[in-house]
Amino acid sequence: MSVEQCIKCGICEMVCPSEISALRAIDLDRVGSHAGEVVNCTTCNRCVASCPMGIGITKAIERMRDRVSTPGYRETLDNIAAYGASVVPARPPGVAAKRCTVAYFAGCLTNHRLPDIAAAVGYTLDYLGIRFTRLPEVCCGSPLNRIGRFDLGKVMLEKNLSVLRSLGVETVVTSCPGCTSTLLEYQDEFDVLHYLDLYDRYGLWRELERTDKKATMQYPCHLYRNVSPYTMVAAERLLSALRDYARLPEPDRCCGAGGGVRRNDVDLARRLRARRFVELEALGA
Repeated sequence: MSVEQCIKCGICEMVCPSEISALRAIDLDRVGSHAGEVVNCTTCNRCVASCPMGIGITKAIERMRDRVSTPGYRETLDNIAAYGASVVPARPPGVAAKRCTVAYFAGCLTNHRLPDIAAAVGYTLDYLGIRFTRLPEVCCGSPLNRIGRFDLGKVMLEKNLSVLRSLGVETVVTSCPGCTSTLLEYQDEFDVLHYLDLYDRYGLWRELERTDKKATMQYPCHLYRNVSPYTMVAAERLLSALRDYARLPEPDRCCGAGGGVRRNDVDLARRLRARRFVELEALGA
């Protein structure tokens, strides 16, 4: 739905975690201008999910960012130009690619900041008897799309698609919400399956040992709203089998890290995170 169909109801502004004026952003997009505040959009898509007209507010803001240059955006662009990743790699993941119909695509943050996640996914795929390959990945393009550099995002995605083709891959398993969303939205050549949905399909929750520890969960915005809310149902089923699960009052409210906000306005990101920490402490998880 075009931004021209906006009826000015203001619901988007009521649900925005950053409290930005989406209506002002849309008006400026109509005339080809931009507001400095658009850098504070976390691209959580809560406005889009709430809009009665189904307007792509987040996409409009992302398009406007193509005309904006900030230190945070330049850092993202510099990292991808230098390393092919959105973050500075601590060390190469050291994967050995092989011909296979299933590939696990970990993503920049998992490869270079959170390698334990990749190890856990790999361990579980082995446990399920799924033969898979890793890739010599570059950035999927998600951080570039979030700042309006769609052409460059497409170039980066195509580099990964070319490797997938060469290895005979048919299904791509993902763990990063941003990578999952990007691979689903910007290509239709390969099946894409988030690991939570895969584990659910195999009924993995039936094989987990439960402890009395209390746990809760933050819904990743790009997974919950960009991919499928059912993925969170699968996640809660798994977590409930492992722990005493307690749901947050608003598990889908943005944590403040997305859309480049953490690199552009650290104070805003910390304020949004602090609100979540208060709820976590009250829950006693």
